[in-house]
Amino acid sequence: MIATAAQAQDDGPRVYQLAPEGAKTFTTFAVVKRGNETPESGDVILGSQIDTNILVFRYAQTVSLGGRQLNPFVILPVGSVHSTVQQPGAVIENRSSGLGDAQLGVVLGLFGSPALSPEAYAAFRPGVSTGLMGRVFFPTGAYSAAKPVNFGANRYSYQLGLPTTFLFGQSYLDPTLTALEVLPTITFYDGNRSPYGATRVAKAPQFAVESHLTRNFGRAVWLSADMLYRQGGETTTDGRADDNATEGWSAGLTAAYRLAPKATVILTYEHVIERNDDGPDGWFFRTAVVVPFR
Repeated sequence: MIATAAQAQDDGPRVYQLAPEGAKTFTTFAVVKRGNETPESGDVILGSQIDTNILVFRYAQTVSLGGRQLNPFVILPVGSVHSTVQQPGAVIENRSSGLGDAQLGVVLGLFGSPALSPEAYAAFRPGVSTGLMGRVFFPTGAYSAAKPVNFGANRYSYQLGLPTTFLFGQSYLDPTLTALEVLPTITFYDGNRSPYGATRVAKAPQFAVESHLTRNFGRAVWLSADMLYRQGGETTTDGRADDNATEGWSAGLTAAYRLAPKATVILTYEHVIERNDDGPDGWFFRTAVVVPFR
């Protein structure tokens, strides 16, 4: 199970797949991202080159709430960003590093997501499952109003989502298990009251849909074809609309290999394939090591 450190990325395949009650997962993953988006807020800065390197620690646990699966999680990123921003008559280069914006979230199973013991989980035949996800991004990241690009966003953000999975197989342990995952989300943003070169910047909600078509190839390997669509997020600077709503499509591939019963390595590459004039551009590569325990 992995999840994004930067709001500009997707959460990844099999993040919200049903897990047995009592399961705990610790994930460490590294992200290398190149493009025109700030690392934590996902703001697009046209005419920029933004290089971000992130190390993320994620803990998740599965419990029962009235017989439904409840999966709380916490995410803590650290890292650095190096940016070059083209402005009229000048090129601004700067760096920002340190702690990123911490995240707290939870997923509650709504349909097809019962709380299951390990024995019941092994025998459970999956079908369609839907959950309700809520997540808060806290402004804990490194930030300076004197810099146009920072590692932290300097604002709270709130995200709602409906992770939905269509599964085809005899059980979650089926060596040929196939799944189509769809996650629509909407993210709301507080205003940044100490932005670079202004007094206040507000951001409109951003809508996103990520999807993953995954398949097991034996018990040790699974692959995924990934897609991400994003739209919205227009900013308003000191009461003036910036007319910069973004729209973009990204596509990628994920490969996972189980090193041992207690560890899995997951590799993801994703690239922007279509965008509007104010949209995101670039690519990211993500390496994750997932360690489940009880």
